[in-house]
Amino acid sequence: MQLKLIWQLMKKDWAEAFKSRQIILSSTLLPLFLALGVPLILMVSMGMVPMGSTDVELKIFMDLLPPVTSDWNQLSEQTKMLVIIAIFGQIFLLLVPVMIASFISADTIVGEKERQTIEGLLVLPISDSEILLAKIGSSLLPVTLLTFVISAFYSIIVDVITFPFLGRLLLPDLRFILVMVIFTPLLGLGTITFIVMISSRVSSTRDAQQLTGFFVLPVIILIAGQLIILFINIWLILIGIGILGVFDIVAFMLALSLFDREKLMSQT
Repeated sequence: MQLKLIWQLMKKDWAEAFKSRQIILSSTLLPLFLALGVPLILMVSMGMVPMGSTDVELKIFMDLLPPVTSDWNQLSEQTKMLVIIAIFGQIFLLLVPVMIASFISADTIVGEKERQTIEGLLVLPISDSEILLAKIGSSLLPVTLLTFVISAFYSIIVDVITFPFLGRLLLPDLRFILVMVIFTPLLGLGTITFIVMISSRVSSTRDAQQLTGFFVLPVIILIAGQLIILFINIWLILIGIGILGVFDIVAFMLALSLFDREKLMSQT
């Protein structure tokens, strides 16, 4: 494995990607609003509801939920709702790597074609798998770092809002750590691998972006909508991590099998 050459290719991709102010703004502002703004607006709104004013339907809903904290039965309905919003808000954090990847990964290989640098890449003494690792890594590292930063801010703001109600810090707990440190990066890895695979098969960045938006985002949003149960049970989170790990391996093998060096050379 030629790690030094892979690292050099990653740095070259970063230099190209972050020349665009549009990419920088798109990959930061929208994820920040979705991951921080939406759930925190809900939490602030719930925190402003007077104690004891929660309606009967909300109380019934709270009673149906399994305990998600050790002192769950001692919490008021208002506090329980704040905790649930804080936990379910992590669903929005799952979308952060997907959104960022959709902005910066689509250009990975097809961008080389458009800049007429693909031939220089393909003649390097480097294997197909190493090229894919460089392309995936150049997106995965900034995606993961930004996701961690946003998650840290989310944790801090959630604790500021919930501390007056709980008298303790809610995040980070084991559930949050497993989801943000392991589950979300694995989700980002699978998404990026899929987008890089698309980028290697199309003829323009616009085509790559359109296919990425058409296939990846609806699927991941649908999956995220079904993953609410993961935030209730630790064992389900661990099972989800295992499934994602297998999916990422399969996605990389598929991307490698579809990576046609000769076809890419013929398109230059």
